[in-house]
Amino acid sequence: MSKSARDIPRGSIDRDYGHLPPAALSDWAINQAELSEKYQERIIVGSSETADGLARKQAMLARVREALEKRSNMNSQQIEARMAEVNTHLEDPGLLVNFEYFDIPSSDFMLQFYFAMWDRRIAELMGYVHNYAKDLKGVVRPVPEDDIWYHMSHFEAMNINERKKARSVVDFINAHGIKRATSFGGGDIPERLYGLPGDLHLTVFDDGPVRSLAELFPNAKARQNINYIHEPLSNALAHKELLGTQQLVWMHGVSMYLDEATKHQMSGAILLGAALLGPGGYMKYDYLVWTESIRRVIRTQNWPYDPKHPMVIFRDAASAIEQGRSTLSAVNAQLGGEAYMDALDPEVTLVEPWGVTSVRFVVQKHV
Repeated sequence: MSKSARDIPRGSIDRDYGHLPPAALSDWAINQAELSEKYQERIIVGSSETADGLARKQAMLARVREALEKRSNMNSQQIEARMAEVNTHLEDPGLLVNFEYFDIPSSDFMLQFYFAMWDRRIAELMGYVHNYAKDLKGVVRPVPEDDIWYHMSHFEAMNINERKKARSVVDFINAHGIKRATSFGGGDIPERLYGLPGDLHLTVFDDGPVRSLAELFPNAKARQNINYIHEPLSNALAHKELLGTQQLVWMHGVSMYLDEATKHQMSGAILLGAALLGPGGYMKYDYLVWTESIRRVIRTQNWPYDPKHPMVIFRDAASAIEQGRSTLSAVNAQLGGEAYMDALDPEVTLVEPWGVTSVRFVVQKHV
């Protein structure tokens, strides 16, 4: 076992990702997830139940406290609340190893990522995977290249997947000359970090906690064409001014919360997109595929989701593509011949050595 994630040498920092060595995958993710699963299933005891675990946990808590006291602007009450939270979570031996392996207390961004995770602030979480996030004083800024978060993010499958998706949207907009677009579940609009054109008229639906437009686009001119609608995407049809006007609708990071077996249907979301699109318009959306990265995020890091409604994650790319085509057939049946959503070739995102992380569909509306 390597002592730290820093032991993995990083290649050119300008690359999308650094190809984590296969031998490092166990320390990076598998071992942590396995420990967490055994703890949750009561096969192993909590960190404090062994002498070694207790000593390691106490040492880690001391480092976290020092970081909050010296580098944050939290008051004593806020620090104690966070320390109680960290204390509870570090009973999981898998998370304790995670804090050690990734040297969590050394990084404002590592700590803030976990606080956002446990607070269920999903839009904020997405900022971290794009290396532009909040430090312990609450200042949103680029993550320094010498920070352990930046190093980790260079190899981490989910971070790489999200960056590829955001860049793919911007590339698509530029390649097709898109002037009017809508994002379902757009959060803090991470695509802005990859060069959204200034003349794009963008509508965003998101009813979760998000940063203000003034924060996202400090330049007033840059935000004058942004229409942020703080409502669920299911309200899209109520905005009649948008119907049949959009050239692109994208929905990334949402499909895992939509299930054809529930009232929150993927087919319903695509139908909403179809209603907003003009003839020849496109819709982009993705399906998540199971990797060890996702396993650790859920088992060890406590990604926010409702256990009563598990996230829809496909076992492989073939399963995601099969479901995607089935859902699209259902959409076209409901359109009843008035329009037709035609699928282009699915885009499969492969991140070695993790495997396929997502499948992205691009469909075009014909009337």
